[in-house]
Amino acid sequence: MNATPICAAPKCDHPAHNGFLCTTCRNTLTADLRAVPDLLGDLEITISRQDHIGGDQSRHGATDERPLPLRIGPMEARRDLHATLISWAWHLATRIPITVTPKWFEPANLAQFIGSRILDLDTDPLAGSAADEIGYAVVLGWRTVDKPLQHRFAGPCDDCDTDLYALPKADEITCRGCAATYQVEARREWLLDQAEDHLLTATEMSRALPGLLPPDGQGRPAMLTAAMIRGWAHRGRITQHPPHPARPTEPLYRVGDVLNLFDELHREDLAS
Repeated sequence: MNATPICAAPKCDHPAHNGFLCTTCRNTLTADLRAVPDLLGDLEITISRQDHIGGDQSRHGATDERPLPLRIGPMEARRDLHATLISWAWHLATRIPITVTPKWFEPANLAQFIGSRILDLDTDPLAGSAADEIGYAVVLGWRTVDKPLQHRFAGPCDDCDTDLYALPKADEITCRGCAATYQVEARREWLLDQAEDHLLTATEMSRALPGLLPPDGQGRPAMLTAAMIRGWAHRGRITQHPPHPARPTEPLYRVGDVLNLFDELHREDLAS
């Protein structure tokens, strides 16, 4: 009796479904490809400094050193994403007769082409490598998209109910309403504890949680995107709950499940 084939994607032990990828990895690859246009837009803004993220000048006074007009990290991420998409699109094109034009080589068009041929890719023995490399390039791109530093919500004041907000690196918060002081870490833990049993959409969670999560192994702010949460659900790492009737197309996820898995992956990242 023949054994059930296993998904060709690295670190996936789910059975493959009518090809070399399991349904979860194929759906995740599709989601990664659909996210490429939005990612490219954010990378372009970050590269050109249109997001107005400055260096240390505003905090430490004027300096004679002018910042670079472009950001090298995001440029490299865009280049790597483009190269990865070209590689796999061209690999597919050698199997499928197509008409190649200059516009075909644009990153968004490459992603659209691969996505439109996902079933053809799934029949390729290298489909697992494609899913892994494209997924990595997309995640790396999101990691390099800088966002302005914002105050982090730390819950309501225990004494006067005023909302508390902390600067990203602050250790203490002083309430604007009654001058009570709080330790930021204690408030962070309290908020996470209060949120554990709540059900949120992937988008809501990706906006609410990153500021409460520990930085990665290199000290960079935590990254938690909606695509990551959906990918974990597709892989069976967290449970997907039925959507709220008001938003029937958006599944819900338990905050505690996402926090526990994020903590597990964070510890693995620090140990590697």
